Amino acid sequence: MADPHHDPHAMAPTHHDSHAHPEEHGPSFGLYVTVFVTLSILTMVSFGAYELLGHGPSSMWVILCVSVAKATLVAMIFMHLKYDWGKVFCIVIPVSVMAVLMIIVLLPDLVLAWHHIDPRYVSTGP
Repeated sequence: MADPHHDPHAMAPTHHDSHAHPEEHGPSFGLYVTVFVTLSILTMVSFGAYELLGHGPSSMWVILCVSVAKATLVAMIFMHLKYDWGKVFCIVIPVSVMAVLMIIVLLPDLVLAWHHIDPRYVSTGP
């Protein structure tokens, strides 16, 4: 006898379908630990460069490159930019347009404001 709750035409979910794109689900705990260890090692490289190379420009460039690498890791993994860039991109563009428009709107106030200052309140020096 046939099972009344079984529909032979319904597609059964496959294991492959639910994990087709695991990178879209966000980082795993193992990746967080790996990034933490990498950040710790890069911090030690920064301190080592300062101790070995001193205050010169060579240590500055090493520390600067390490800082850029650390900031990139933090932004991409901990701030989920690697996984949610599409959402962030849709927010960044309108905010950038609004910032430029706000500058344009406020520019006349900055340019014309000096016409409205009372000369009695302007300091002429000591």
